[in-house]
Amino acid sequence: MTSANFLPIDSIMRIKQIYCIIIAIAFIPAGAFAKKQPKAVIPVRDTVLAETPDSAFIQIGDSTVTAVHSGDTLSKGFEPEYSDEYLDTVNIKKKKTINDYSMIGVQYGIALNQMRFNPSKKQGMLMTPVNFGVVYTRYGKMFGYMPYFGFQAGLFYGQDGYIFKKDKETGDYTETVDGAVKATYSYLEVPLLAHLHVDVWKLKLIVNVGLYGAYRINVEREGERVDPNYVNKFYDYDRRFDYGIKAGAGIGLMLDPVEFHITAAYRASLGTLYDPDYNSQYYYRFAYPSDIIISAGIHVQLTKRTGKTKAELRKEAKSFVYNDTITDTSGPDRSR
Repeated sequence: MTSANFLPIDSIMRIKQIYCIIIAIAFIPAGAFAKKQPKAVIPVRDTVLAETPDSAFIQIGDSTVTAVHSGDTLSKGFEPEYSDEYLDTVNIKKKKTINDYSMIGVQYGIALNQMRFNPSKKQGMLMTPVNFGVVYTRYGKMFGYMPYFGFQAGLFYGQDGYIFKKDKETGDYTETVDGAVKATYSYLEVPLLAHLHVDVWKLKLIVNVGLYGAYRINVEREGERVDPNYVNKFYDYDRRFDYGIKAGAGIGLMLDPVEFHITAAYRASLGTLYDPDYNSQYYYRFAYPSDIIISAGIHVQLTKRTGKTKAELRKEAKSFVYNDTITDTSGPDRSR
């Protein structure tokens, strides 16, 4: 038997290894070693997201979207079109911006009066049906966007005073001030109040707090032991200047450009009615007026509460005539 020429065993093993590598490469997908490309996400109608490779076309209805991704930028080459049926389902709400506006008005009310006596005295509640005045209100925005604040100033004519109670057993008055069992003081008042408000629909919720100054212009005393010369005259020790704290709350009805307000206010004097030592240098006496005032008022808006003001319209007209770019006019100064 003739001997045949055979390849060495190590050569045969190398050939098998090369053959297996070729077979493996043939079955691996062509793009397995390709670098994965990032996908771009584009919003469609604010609610639909479409993913695309670097450059692709997407068919959405009758519109074609071209999305091109390059680095960190994304551009799209279409304007979305909406059907009439879809537009009919869109609910658009118009937001009203409250301007910085001013008002002037008149108020009329009644007052329930007492005195904070020290030493204390038995007294009733004196009702005075005269409290009216003129009020100016200016609204503004805190930090340029919180339309809940303003200030209020005015001039009022009002009355306060006191009335003592009779003794239940004797039926007589046991308390007096200079012989008077009842006294009514008329005054002129200038309040300066911080004005807070919240507008809901056509209603306005109101809170006021601040200070006031007043001057007593008249007095009327009643009582059997009152000196006839001082029934309508101040004593030398009476203090005619008054000052104190005034605060209240209320509700308003807005029928632009007119507003109707109903308020209740508490007025606490910090100045006594007379000199504390007028009767004794050793035993001081004090009397501080304390009033509850319920009033109604009508106010007229001097500038527009909502909508574009004259200043905004003039600015837009100037921009239109001179072909300027109209800038945002929603800043805080819209009262002119």
